[in-house]
Amino acid sequence: MFRFCFQSSGMHSRRFTAKTFFLPLLLCSLALGAMNSRAAQAIALDPAASSVTFVGDSFLHSFHGEAKDITGSAELDSAAVPPVQNATLHFKTAALTTFHKERDQKMFAWLQIAVHPDATFSLQSVKLVDGDYQKAEPQHPAKFAVRGMFTLNGVKKPMVGPALGWRDKDRLVVSGEATIDTLKYGLPQIREAFMTVGTDVKVSYRFSFILPREYAAK
Repeated sequence: MFRFCFQSSGMHSRRFTAKTFFLPLLLCSLALGAMNSRAAQAIALDPAASSVTFVGDSFLHSFHGEAKDITGSAELDSAAVPPVQNATLHFKTAALTTFHKERDQKMFAWLQIAVHPDATFSLQSVKLVDGDYQKAEPQHPAKFAVRGMFTLNGVKKPMVGPALGWRDKDRLVVSGEATIDTLKYGLPQIREAFMTVGTDVKVSYRFSFILPREYAAK
C-alpha cells in the first residue's frame, strides 16, 4: 500500500497534471484512513467480572461499600503502546451500597442521585512503567501510570495514579486503587451528633474487558 503511494507520486517520466498529482494523494489518504479505522476498535466491559469497592472512615468505625452497576468500554488500538489509551466507565450512584439500608438512603440524599445519576471516569492516557504488557499475566502484571477525568456530583477533576494490567485468556484486566476527596467534588462533610465521616474515600477497582476474537485467539 505504501509502495503504491510513493511510486505514484514519483513518476518523473510522465507529465504531471492536477489529476495525476492529486489522485494518488487521494487514494493514499483513503487507504491510510481505512487502516486507522481498522486499527482502533471498542471493547466492552464485562460487568460480571468487574468490581469497584470503597472504604469510608467515620469517628466510630469504617464502613465498606460497593458499586453494583458498572458499564463502559475501552478503545483497543493496535498502533498504540500500550494498545488501550482511552476508556469510559459509568457507575450508577443509585446502585452504590454500603450494605446498610438506612445509611444507603442518607448516602443517596448526599449524592443527589436524582440530579447526578452517574459517576464517570474517562481514561485519557496510559504509560507503561514496568513489565512486558504483551506477556503480562495475573502472577506477573505490568505496571502503568494512568491519567483521566473523574466526574462526581457534576464536578469533573483530573485523576492520576498507578494501575496493574494483564491478559487473562480472552479478557484484558486492569486493577488498582485510588483515593477520592469528596470535598473537592462539592460534597459536604457528613456530621451527625458525635459521628463525623471522613472526606477521603479509598476505592479499589478491577475492570475486565472482553477482547475481540482475533486478539483472544493469540
